[in-house]
Amino acid sequence: MKYSFLILVSFCSLAVRAQIAECDNGMYQTEQFSSFTVQSDIQYGQAVNSEGLSVDLLMDIYLPDGDARTQRPVLVLAHGGSFIGGSKTADNSIVELCGRFAKLGYVTVSMNYRLENPLTIFLSPNIELTFVEAVYRAVQDQKAAVRFLRRSVAEQGNPYGIDPDRVVVGGNSAGAILSLHNAYLDKVSEVPTGVNPALGDLEGTSGNPGYSSGVQAVINICGALADSSWLEAGDQPFVSMHGDQDGTVPHNTAIANPGIPVMEVDGSLTLHQRAQNIGVRNDFYLWKGAGHSPQNSSAVYMDSTFWYVRDFLFDLVCNDQLNLSENFEANSSVFPNPFPQHAMSSLHFTSAWTGEVRLVNDAGYELIRRDITNQEGLSDLPELPTGTYFILWTKASGKTEIHKLLIQK
Repeated sequence: MKYSFLILVSFCSLAVRAQIAECDNGMYQTEQFSSFTVQSDIQYGQAVNSEGLSVDLLMDIYLPDGDARTQRPVLVLAHGGSFIGGSKTADNSIVELCGRFAKLGYVTVSMNYRLENPLTIFLSPNIELTFVEAVYRAVQDQKAAVRFLRRSVAEQGNPYGIDPDRVVVGGNSAGAILSLHNAYLDKVSEVPTGVNPALGDLEGTSGNPGYSSGVQAVINICGALADSSWLEAGDQPFVSMHGDQDGTVPHNTAIANPGIPVMEVDGSLTLHQRAQNIGVRNDFYLWKGAGHSPQNSSAVYMDSTFWYVRDFLFDLVCNDQLNLSENFEANSSVFPNPFPQHAMSSLHFTSAWTGEVRLVNDAGYELIRRDITNQEGLSDLPELPTGTYFILWTKASGKTEIHKLLIQK
């Protein structure tokens, strides 16, 4: 997903100065806080799994003790487990990274996401498609987690002290796979053929509609992308670490095998080569002779993981590479808003819109989807119940604006 922060450039110039000053005295580079507090089992959403069961989606938030700042970058990290196991507390490398980065001054998150029943994947007549759909659900969940954080700023007074314009996602193994797909699988045309339409669009309905799920960078530890061509010029920067003897998630282009061959994927080396060719900022570290996720069982590999990711993020945060002013846009708007219920025939835009426009209710259900070309409004709209709705305008560039619409009597 391309950068789309939708804030004013004049505000950005102030943010740049704050970020540079913020990095004085080793912030984000050396340990600034000796301890941290974990707020556990915070529910960020709810969704239905492949067996039709409703799942509460939970996260743990790590906050540096004694830090009074209220605009801190946030890392949202996801665990490994081949999309059939694991949890926010069971992947020791994710727990360790959350703690270490909290001590540097970040707010960090370890998140759960929907998992697949192992038998569903391994006994499936179409293992590749079943695996793809498991990734798809997990991506929807991470997007809901990011939206939850931004919602907490807008509606709850920013209880976690985060900067909603500096959100980085990442993870280990399956967590890296879902984070890469979250960032770079960003067009409807890229969704693999055969994915069940009942799963909905990429944003999903896991929670917190009306807020951006966009992320500013990706941490990839032993992950892969289904198709490296989804990585395009102008996309978010990413950092990768991978063992060249990884037999589970290949570091190059090969078959992923979490116990059974699943599908061909493009691993970290292939993504690095693609990024280099198209000018996307990335750092890549190849562990010679290492297998899958060596940081989970070796303090040496854990240290090298932390140091390498730390330096990558420090450069982005402290040299303002997470907020690029040339990518900022001012929002257009819709009117009248609030809209009188019984006059629901035409909605107007402040500029001509081209692309896909969707109307969803406050539960995240899509009610209208239209492709429009150089239009300044939507006509012939049905009468809708009073309440809160959201208009999502996806432009030709892939960027999405979100507008809250109130319908009143």
